[in-house]
Amino acid sequence: MDAAPQSATAGVPALPAAAIGQAIGVEDFDQAAELLARHQHQLVVALAGVDLNTADRAPWLQLLTEHRGLMGQLRAARDTAAMELARLDAGRRGANAWLRALK
Repeated sequence: MDAAPQSATAGVPALPAAAIGQAIGVEDFDQAAELLARHQHQLVVALAGVDLNTADRAPWLQLLTEHRGLMGQLRAARDTAAMELARLDAGRRGANAWLRALK
């Protein structure tokens, strides 16, 4: 009975979602991007051997949905980090201007 779900996902590379999520969580965006890039390479290799005209597309579409979700998380985390860095830089510039005014 378990053979059908296993065969439906056979050949679909497992997305390292937990590792990617953990890298995003600790703001290791380079690691998250590297994990996604490695998975994308595995995906390209796997898709080269699949006839999508006859194969069950459901596992591939599910993987695409999960991949897009992780990409969205990575993008949002990077945007948040970039905004925080910009805010800190503005604060630093303000502090430097204040120090110059005191001299």
